[in-house]
Amino acid sequence: MGSTRVSDEMVARVLASIAPCTLQPETWGARPIEWYSRKRPVWAWVTWPNRAATREPAWATGGNDRVVMLEVPCEGGHWAPVVWRNAVSVRRVDEAA
Repeated sequence: MGSTRVSDEMVARVLASIAPCTLQPETWGARPIEWYSRKRPVWAWVTWPNRAATREPAWATGGNDRVVMLEVPCEGGHWAPVVWRNAVSVRRVDEAA
């Protein structure tokens, strides 16, 4: 019979697998999303349902005057949240992440 104890590592793994919050399409505004031909490196404030917002290195894949579509790297792939434009700033690729 195995142990039912939960390790700190297991808890951290579960919490890290929870997807970030994303803005709903109704909030994106009337302007269409412009999809970029190349991903743009950005810093983005990402909100989470289970912890405080964090500033993450990410890639902008599109946007309009209100929102930015992101790819935020994570273990096993990436998240694709939509955030407010003012939560994003340009990142130089050679900056430390």
